[in-house]
Parts: sequence; structure tokens; C-alpha cells
Amino acid sequence: MLQITFYGGASGVTGSKHLLAAGEKRILFDCGTFQGLPDMRERNRSLPFPPESIDFVLLSHAHIDHCGMLPLLVKRGFQGKIISTPATQEVAQQMLADAAAIEIQDALYRRRHHQGAPDDREPLFTPEDIAPTIERFVTVPYSRVRNAWHELSDNMRVKFYDAGHILGSAITVLQVDVAGQTRQLAYTGDLGSPGMPLLYDPEVPAENIEAILVESTYGARHHESSAAALARLAEVITRVNERGGKIIVPAFSLGRTQLFVYLLHKLTDEKKIPRLPIYVDSPLAARITDVFERYKEDYDGETWRDFQGEDHTPLAFRNLTYIRSIEESKQLNTTPGPFIVIAASGMMTAGRVVHHLRHTISDPRNAIFITGYQARGTLGRRLLEGAAHVELYGESFVPRAEIHLFNEFSAHADQSQLMEYLAAVPGLQRVVLIHGEPEQADVLRAELTARHPDWQVERPEEGETITL
Repeated sequence: MLQITFYGGASGVTGSKHLLAAGEKRILFDCGTFQGLPDMRERNRSLPFPPESIDFVLLSHAHIDHCGMLPLLVKRGFQGKIISTPATQEVAQQMLADAAAIEIQDALYRRRHHQGAPDDREPLFTPEDIAPTIERFVTVPYSRVRNAWHELSDNMRVKFYDAGHILGSAITVLQVDVAGQTRQLAYTGDLGSPGMPLLYDPEVPAENIEAILVESTYGARHHESSAAALARLAEVITRVNERGGKIIVPAFSLGRTQLFVYLLHKLTDEKKIPRLPIYVDSPLAARITDVFERYKEDYDGETWRDFQGEDHTPLAFRNLTYIRSIEESKQLNTTPGPFIVIAASGMMTAGRVVHHLRHTISDPRNAIFITGYQARGTLGRRLLEGAAHVELYGESFVPRAEIHLFNEFSAHADQSQLMEYLAAVPGLQRVVLIHGEPEQADVLRAELTARHPDWQVERPEEGETITL
């Protein structure tokens, strides 16, 4: 019997933790951090299962809402292996080191201001916890590189297919021998949007898949075509440039930043936007971009058609500057426009982008580009909902800058793309919708049920256990 319990990333979009019990083995699909509302931090202070009881973690990719709790898992007793693609291991090392530094900073702030209980003033983990976590990784290449199963145990094996979401992201296919049967199930992690540059399109497993756990972030939405979105992007940049404004692009350091740099490089080369200064204000993004450069074999063919061969550098060009120091970042706030700043965090919850917003959000010459999902309770969500004023580091501001949403550049598939992908999966009988707010997942569930009445389609709640 196979049972899965959803400890996060169900009826919500962060904190992915899906625990599979298969006979005596316990497999954890991802171990991520809850993000968004202020009370989420409290949810990250404990794990809902004994860490020592987990045999393997199968890590889909290195976004913090999928990997951010790994150091705590290891610190509190996990002795198993973390299985991922090689690129995910390298990117996770950078992401977790950054998360540890933030934990230290946050703990110091809470101590200084006497916030929370004494235990809450301690970091969840520290930089010293990262090396023992990375030592637990075992890397497995994509199936397109080596089409072979990786043996986890005598009755369990795994393959990775490219999820097309971020560098190293994987669709996991798990094969389990149980009760005299060989069962095959898949976990998409976050599924990319087909046709986006830089990365491969999501790959469909060659194996018959009995059941699949699939994300539903945009289960009720349809993205505009990328060509139309690029034209709209170029038009807005040109217009803001002509009036001397600044463009602030809150973007996750991993994935969205690299994609946006790629698009700006392409538009500049094609003379569709002026060659204005572009700054990536994120040391983490700079380090992750270095990892991208080491994994050019994971770029898709479109990349080399756009940039004329592997001798070119899609993520570097002459009017692009990577900002690393705090002093350089602060200088941007007094530098006259026009220019573009890409800075973390993607949901505007913290980081350098908040400082840039304080200096730009109330000036109608400026613009803010929202390029991805904004969780409930975040500044990004409030701006999209038309907030009359917002609070930034304790000070109230009236948003007068233009707000532009570019979901088309999302690293998540939309409803039609999800449905097309699932329809292509061989042998599918059961679909489990995760990583989506209920209103998104429920619409997708209704569409899938109408289109495939022979499928069992369900949306589990957090804490629920289902039997496969």
C-alpha cells in the first residue's frame, strides 16, 4: 500500500512537503519553507514528522519553498540521502547559504527589539548547517542524459525528467515494488511554461504513470502569448525611458532574474528597446547566474538560435551590471533615471527591492514590473489588488508608479498548458492537485474531470492522507 500525507504545498503554494509511505520506506517529496503571511515563520519552526524516520528526500528544485527546510531536517536528525539533479545541488547550496544568512539577521533583529519568545529569537539554522546538508546530496542526471533508473533500495528506484521551471528542476518518476506489484507515480514539482527561452520545455515521462502529483498555481488562468507580452514589455520600457523614469523589477534571484536578463538582452540586441543601464541588484542572483554559466548543456536550442552559438553569453551584455555591495545598491537610489533594476525578493517581502521601492513607488514617472506569482499577504499581491497605500519599513507610501503584471514570463504553466501536459502522460489514472490556492486548483479540477471522466482528480487539504 502506498500512502501520501501532504504537510505543505497543498491548498496553498508554499511549504511543499509530501510524505510517501511505501511499505517500510518513507520518501519525502521536497522539504520547503512556508512563505507569505507574517504567521508563516511560526510554521517553519517545527517539522510535522520525525526527521530520522525519513529514508530519502526527492528534491524537485532549489526554490526555497521546496528546499528551504532541508538544513533543519538534517540538523534535527535526518540521516538519509537527498536526491536531485546536479544543477539543483549547486543552486541549492547557494540558496540555503543565503537563507542561513537571513536567519542570522532576522534573529539579531528580534533579539534587539525583544520580539517573540526566547526560542523565536534563535535562527532556525546557521551557515554552519549548510555543509552537512549538502553532504547528504546524491545527484542523478536527467533521463535524456542517462536513461537509467537510479536505485534507492532493492524495491524502489527513481528517474528525473526536465520540468522546464528553473535550472535543474525535475519531474520525478518513482517506481516502487510493493505487494507483488510494480507501481509508478510522478511528482512534477513546479512545471514550467512551454516555449519559454533558456530552458527545455517540460518533458513527458516515457513510462506509464498510474498517478501524478501536479502543481496548480495557475489552474484557473491563461497566459498571454509570449510574443504579445514581449511587445508590451518593449513598449512600456521605451515609454518609461523617454520620460526618464526608473523601472523596478522584483524578481526571485533564482529563475526569474535570469529569464528577465535574457529577454532584456534579446530586446536590446534586436533594437526593440533602448540600450539603457540595467542593474541586477542581488549578490545571490549573481552567484546563481555563475551556476547557470556552468550548466549551459541544460539550455535549450532556442537559446543558441537567439544568441548564435555557445560562445555567446545570454546572461551578460555590455549595458548590464551585477551589483554586489550594499554601497553600490544605495547609490542607485540617488542616481537619476532612466534605468532598470532587477532585485530580490520576488514577492517584495524583504531584501534590496524594498529599499528601491521606497524611493520610486510614489513617483508617476516610474514603473514596477510584477513578473510572477504573488502569495496572499505579500506587498506584491496588495499592489496587484490596487492598494491605496502600502507600508515599507514602517513608513506609508501612496503607489503612483505604473504597475504592470507580466504573468506571461511566469515559470509556471497555465491551465491549458497543465491540461495539455497531463493529457500526454501515458497510462494516467489519477491526478492529485497540489501547490495551488483552492480557487485555482478547484477550477482546474473541474476542467480535468470534464475532459477526462475516467480519471480520478482530487485536491487534498494540508494534513490529509490519501491512499494510492
